[in-house]
Amino acid sequence: MRDIARSPGAQRTVSETFPAPAVLGTVMVGVPEGTEVRLDASLESVSEGIWVSGTVTAEAVGECGRCLDEVRFDVAASVQGLFMLDDAQAADGEGESEDVFEFDGETVDLEEVVRDAVVLQLPFTPLCRPDCPGLCDQCGARLEDDPDHAHEVIDPRWSALTSLTEQEES
Repeated sequence: MRDIARSPGAQRTVSETFPAPAVLGTVMVGVPEGTEVRLDASLESVSEGIWVSGTVTAEAVGECGRCLDEVRFDVAASVQGLFMLDDAQAADGEGESEDVFEFDGETVDLEEVVRDAVVLQLPFTPLCRPDCPGLCDQCGARLEDDPDHAHEVIDPRWSALTSLTEQEES
């Protein structure tokens, strides 16, 4: 970044493919470590540092929140952030901000920007499909395989009476 740093208006476009870092998601869903992540970004020199904007794409893998089957889907997240030079940050007196990152004047580390963008695009509870019936809460059977699956549930308030019917049958 040395060639465009401190030259406001200078711009560079980047199209890179790289392996996913260790943590790119949540416990339920994420981009597996080492899988391919694509970044298409524009890096523009501004008076405060380098403005980065673009798109990151990857394939996320997780478990359906209802039936626990594997779920795979594409993630496309918008990436943006300002990488400020140390002296510009000190002059502004600006504290930490969501889209402001440190820039040493030579390299821009996009890992945190990519991680934040991807994690925000992941669903809190991934589903294999919106109408997934899930698992039986009594025995764990897949309700997709047996839509008529049911258990006879006796109201606990009447459970004392079941012992009377069992005695009559004996």
